[in-house]
Amino acid sequence: MSFIEYPMQAVAPTVAALLDVPAPAAAEAPSIAPAVNELAGVEHVAVLGVDALGVAIWRHWRERMPFFSALAERRLALLRSVLPSKTPVNFGCMVTGAGPEGHGVRKREDDFACETLFDVLRKRGRRSAGLGRKGKTGNELLGRYADVSAAGLAEDEEQLERIFVSVLARHRPHFLIAQYLHTDDVFHAHGLFSDEAGDAVAAGDAWLSRRVPGLLASGYGVLVLADHGQHEVIEEDGSVHGKHGSDSDDDCLTPLTWIR
Repeated sequence: MSFIEYPMQAVAPTVAALLDVPAPAAAEAPSIAPAVNELAGVEHVAVLGVDALGVAIWRHWRERMPFFSALAERRLALLRSVLPSKTPVNFGCMVTGAGPEGHGVRKREDDFACETLFDVLRKRGRRSAGLGRKGKTGNELLGRYADVSAAGLAEDEEQLERIFVSVLARHRPHFLIAQYLHTDDVFHAHGLFSDEAGDAVAAGDAWLSRRVPGLLASGYGVLVLADHGQHEVIEEDGSVHGKHGSDSDDDCLTPLTWIR
C-alpha cells in the first residue's frame, strides 16, 4: 500500500494552521491538509517525536509497537527528512518550516536564523513548551526557544516523562513538542534489528501509550512522527551499529500519524 509523502517542512505550517496563526516566515511548504481537516478546531497541539523511528524500522518492529501501529492503521502518511538527515536539523525544521539553509541549525547549540513557531505564538500571547533530555536537542535547542522547558533537569526518559506530566498539568501550553531519544541511542549502539532495538521500540511505544491519552483528555490534537530513520553499518570488527545522515529512504522516510 502506498502512502502520501510530505516534506518535513510541512510540520510547522500544519501546527500553525491548527492554531490559527501564520506559519513562520521562512516556511517552505504548505500544511498537511488531511491533518488540518481532521484536527480542525483544536486549540492546543502536541508534536511527539520518537527519535530515529524510520518507516523501515517501524515496519520491522510493528508488532512491538501496538499503540503506534493502531494509530497508523487509522491514518498514516510519510514525512521526508531534510538533509542532512540528523536530529537538530530536522527538529529545527519542524518548528520553522525551513530547511537548514533557512533555519541555520546544524547542531543543537546553534541559534535559529529565522522565525519559529515559538516566536509566532509568543507574539500572540500564547505559550509553548520544548521538552527533551539534558544535553540533547529537545532541551538544548527546542527548550532554549520555547517558553517552558525541562530546564536541563531530565537525565533520562523517566525523569523527562515526569517533567512532561508536570508541564501539561501546570502550563497546558498551546504548543508542545517533545523528543523521545532512547530509540536513537539504542539503534546507534546495537543496530536496528537487535534484541535491544526491539526492547527500545517497545519502550517508545509504551511512552506514547501513556502520553497520548493524557494529551487527548486535555484537548490536544496530537501529531506523532520521527525526525529521521537509520541504516545499519557492519564495522570491521563485526559489530553492528545504526547510522544516519544520508539521503537514503532508510534515513529519510519516517511515519506520521495524528489523532484528536
